Order: sequence, then C-alpha cells, then structure tokens
Amino acid sequence: MYPILFKIGPFTIYTYGVFICGGFLVAISLFLRATKKENFQEAKILKLSFWIVISSIVGARIFYVLTYPHWYLKHPQDILKIWQGGLVFYGGLVFALITSLYLLHHYHLSFWKMANIAASPLALGMGIGRVGCFFNGCCYGKVWQRGLVFPFLSPAGKAFPGQPLIPTQLISSLNLLVIFFILIYLKRYGRFAHQIFLWFLTFYSVHRFIIGFLRADSRQFLFSLTFPQFMSIILGISAAALIVRRCRGRGLNPGFDKFF
Repeated sequence: MYPILFKIGPFTIYTYGVFICGGFLVAISLFLRATKKENFQEAKILKLSFWIVISSIVGARIFYVLTYPHWYLKHPQDILKIWQGGLVFYGGLVFALITSLYLLHHYHLSFWKMANIAASPLALGMGIGRVGCFFNGCCYGKVWQRGLVFPFLSPAGKAFPGQPLIPTQLISSLNLLVIFFILIYLKRYGRFAHQIFLWFLTFYSVHRFIIGFLRADSRQFLFSLTFPQFMSIILGISAAALIVRRCRGRGLNPGFDKFF
C-alpha cells in the first residue's frame, strides 16, 4: 500500500526493504540468543548467520528472476533491485542449505541441531517480511469483492487496476505467525524437540501450497500448479516422511545422520 516509507534527500527508504531487513534482524537475534543458551561459540554463529543471510537473499533473487526470464532479459538493470520486491523462499532455502552444510561441516557443528534452533526464528522473520510484501503490493492475490485495492503504481495495482484483491500477503504473515507459535509449543516436548525444522518445512509447505490457489502473481508450472506449489509438494512430503520415520524410532540412516 505504501511502497516508499520516507525519503532522505536523494535516498529513498522502501517499506519492503525495511520489513525484510527487520525480519532478518529478528530471526538472527532469536537464533543468536538460542545458540548462546546452548553454549555455541558466538564467533562461529555470527559468521554462519552472515553467510546464510547473504546466500539466502542471492538464491531467493535468482529464483525470482528465473520465474520471469522474459522481463529480466529485456530489463537486466532491474535484476539487482531487490528493494522493489521479488524474493522466492524456496530459492533462498536451497542456497541457504548448501551454504550451511558447507559451513557446519567446516565448523564441526550438527546440521540438525542448528536447523531445529533456526526453525522458529525463521518462521517469525518470514512473517515480518510478508508485511513488507503487503506494503509493496507484490505477492498479491486474486480478485475478491471484499478484498483491498492496491495503488496503481504497485505491482498489484498495475496487474488489476482499481480492483479489490485478496490480501494474500497478510494471510501469509498470519499463517507464519501461527506456525511460529506451534513450533514454540512443540519445542517443549522431547518427542518433537529434534524434529522442529522438519515440522516447519511441513507446515510451511502446506501453507504455501494452499495460498498458491489464492495468489494471482504466479504462472502455472506443471499440472496447473505453480512452481512454488510443486516445490511445496516435494518438500512437504519429504519432510513429513522423515518425521514419520523418526517417530517410529528408526531415525535416518547412519551415514545420513553422520554427514549432517
């Protein structure tokens, strides 16, 4: 709704960028606080957090650009303009996982322990970031008579000028907030304490798959589904299968556990 928060001389402060940065800062702060309680070396955690944030932003942007190749081939100067919106979670997740696997192996830290600690801060940080999408007018929903009309110059306003749209950004933010509190609740139970990251992936995949039917900014990819929906199916089923496997006491295979 309000893509520009304020201006300071020639500098423009975008609302989207403020909320995205705010989400990262909140997530990192909670992550650092949790790892400090576990007596991890702060220097290692800070380096880990820094490179994961950088890699996730790069991956999320690359996936977004690949989603709209025709536009960015004609407007390559817009590729780096992430302050105007355009990040794909699954792209960020892939790059962050690759980076974290390398660094955690280098620092001799457990992947699953770090991932379980990071899950709930990640959910909250993403929820905050989605509010930025709302103010920016990206990630918009389909036409709905009881929806909200976005400014003409916003992505939603350009796609559906003067038409009320489903505020999928706020719905996503609320869902992620709910996921955050569910993960906090599950942490209290020893049976689920070592599966928090898998539960996050499962919950988020279900959310992203369903919200995909309400969004109007994504193109169909396969079987009338968008690429994020297709990824949600793969990721959600995989995470749920690992949860079931662990609940049955079988865990993961020894080599897999050792590597991670």
